[in-house]
Amino acid sequence: MKKIFVLLMVNVFGFSPAQNPEYAKSIDSLMNSFQQHNAFSGSVLLQKNGEAIYKGEFNKFGNASNKYRVGSITKVFTAIITFQLIEEGKLALDTKLSQYYPGIKNADKITIGNLLSHTSGIYNYLEWEDYYISKTRKFTKKEMLDLINQGKPAFKPGENCEYSNSNYLLLGYIMEDITQKPYAENLNVRIVDKIGLLDTYFETDVKEYQDRNTSYSFNGAEWLRETETHPSFTCAAGAVVSTAEDLSKLMHELLKGNLVSENSLAQMGKTNSEGIGYGLFRTPFYGRIGYGHSGKIDEFHSFVGYFPADRMSICVLSNGNNVKLNEIVLGVASKYYGIAYQNPDFTTYKSETSPQAKIYGGVYKAKLIGLINVGTFQISEAANNYLFLSMYEDGKNGEKVLLERRGENNFYARKNNAEFDFILDKRGKVTGMKLTQNKRSIACRKVM
Repeated sequence: MKKIFVLLMVNVFGFSPAQNPEYAKSIDSLMNSFQQHNAFSGSVLLQKNGEAIYKGEFNKFGNASNKYRVGSITKVFTAIITFQLIEEGKLALDTKLSQYYPGIKNADKITIGNLLSHTSGIYNYLEWEDYYISKTRKFTKKEMLDLINQGKPAFKPGENCEYSNSNYLLLGYIMEDITQKPYAENLNVRIVDKIGLLDTYFETDVKEYQDRNTSYSFNGAEWLRETETHPSFTCAAGAVVSTAEDLSKLMHELLKGNLVSENSLAQMGKTNSEGIGYGLFRTPFYGRIGYGHSGKIDEFHSFVGYFPADRMSICVLSNGNNVKLNEIVLGVASKYYGIAYQNPDFTTYKSETSPQAKIYGGVYKAKLIGLINVGTFQISEAANNYLFLSMYEDGKNGEKVLLERRGENNFYARKNNAEFDFILDKRGKVTGMKLTQNKRSIACRKVM
């Protein structure tokens, strides 16, 4: 699965805001707008000093539950347990990966610290092109290790930083090797039972799916149930199920020093220039510095952040959304602190003379600086004159990004803040498109 777009953590700088006394009404209004315009389904929770100060339930679906797959927020749990093992003298930040998995490329140079901080250079197994057509099947440990090893390392250990799920998958395996206990048992004994998380567990089998929400994607007219990734594929990198209450409590107890030592906590929050630490990300909002993590699995999107100076946490869990999660978190935080925030414009473009969306369907190659191929896209027709974008190699079962019409030949992906301007020749035949994201444009040629 080739990733084109990046979900960013909240990253805003400016003056130090004050609390908005009418924040509850403001957040309700914002979230109701998201829900009504098919942009969000899920839960929002704000806590201060460990107590809820705002709770909003906006789940659109009949099987509503307060439990969600939290994806990569699992990595916070994995990092905590890893640091506990370090404190117990069973591991060290400079322990080499080769001590446990010598068959992994560069294992003799990769340390536990590299795995925690995403500086190992290990190939991210979620880039596997067959992920979406294979995600429902159960994987063995050997198959997962083989997947990690099939890819080329991105860089030499310690020379760069690049997010890779393989790092935390391996940390989970190492944890199990050291303790001789499964991840689920380590999670329960070392975190869940210790601080009293009521609805957090490590998912292991399809029979557990009924205990939580399912996720959905919007096709322009209706919400469709998303197929489930088997938890054996994500393990310590993304197989935890939790609630907004439990995740907020986790961050509160962690930052209070109730799960790891002061030194370990400082190391977890030791972030680089990209905001990536050893299990935590830096999440600044104007004058306040926070720490947290985001996650995505199937159509579940999640975020939890904690601002130590305020002893306040923000948690957003979604089982269906058609807007960047970062946009939702930014909106909630802005409403709480009384910061000016422009609500998204959900107006759709309609014109009787506009070409039908089906004419844009086909395969496009994106190239940068003339010759470098950076991706092959599949554009297909969605409902209600919308379009879908997916990576071509993922096939018909691949992840799809919804594109809304914004103009005669212009479409917009809310989830990725990307614009697509299709190019037509004099005969009205589509020949290519210009993809623009974060003020950077890439020319795409239609090849099929």
